[in-house]
Amino acid sequence: MSIAGVHLTRIGKGNFLLEPLRSMNIRDQDALVREVVMHVQQGQGVRLYYDLDGMPVIDPVYYGWLDKLARTCQTVNVKMICINMQPTAAFTLSKFLARKPAFETALGVPD
Repeated sequence: MSIAGVHLTRIGKGNFLLEPLRSMNIRDQDALVREVVMHVQQGQGVRLYYDLDGMPVIDPVYYGWLDKLARTCQTVNVKMICINMQPTAAFTLSKFLARKPAFETALGVPD
């Protein structure tokens, strides 16, 4: 599906995989969240797997983007699961978390 800055792919029964591209611009988070959630809803998605493989560090701004996307997904009954989080990203994320994230984590997409 064509969304600027991300690659969104249907990968199975209600599952979607979101892969951020280097060109992803989270400055306009609202528009990006709307587009992603709209595509997942139109595809009758129930899970959105967000691939963090290319993110060695998650700073507060990027966490804000993940949180906004996950909370929006929750409002339309879509579970967001971050996959392939690198240990360095998990460590930096843990430094500034004040509450449990709105998303789940997993090593990868289950078979």
